[in-house]
Amino acid sequence: MNYGKQAFFLLLLLAAVFSGCKSTKSAPDPGAAEAMTAANNVLTQFKAGEFSRIYKESAAEFQKSGPEAKFVTQFQETVKRSGAFTSQKEAKCDVGPNNTYLVTFAMETDHFNSTLHMIFKRSAAGKMELSSLHEHNEARK
Repeated sequence: MNYGKQAFFLLLLLAAVFSGCKSTKSAPDPGAAEAMTAANNVLTQFKAGEFSRIYKESAAEFQKSGPEAKFVTQFQETVKRSGAFTSQKEAKCDVGPNNTYLVTFAMETDHFNSTLHMIFKRSAAGKMELSSLHEHNEARK
């Protein structure tokens, strides 16, 4: 094989590698978009105080963490302490292991800068379900 053919095949190989990287990088995970939609739904319910509905629509492992009444009471008290959500600064979704999705909302409440973390996973029926929820508040300065 002469150098011209080797150079041609090398260029072909490099083009395939770089185009593969580009297409992989630019192809978003379709589950991430679904998780973000589900998270926005939960956030809407959270803002409306529909804690019971959040609990009932969540994944089985989420419900195993405690009774519905305790979940509802805990988040009602959290909203009383922190105040209503006043603005959303950003939202992002990270793909985790085992087809899980971590959606994070950076927000402000009447009294705190708040970060709301939600983990979603797909149910056996194919629906994105909330499997974990955590809110972290820091006093506004």
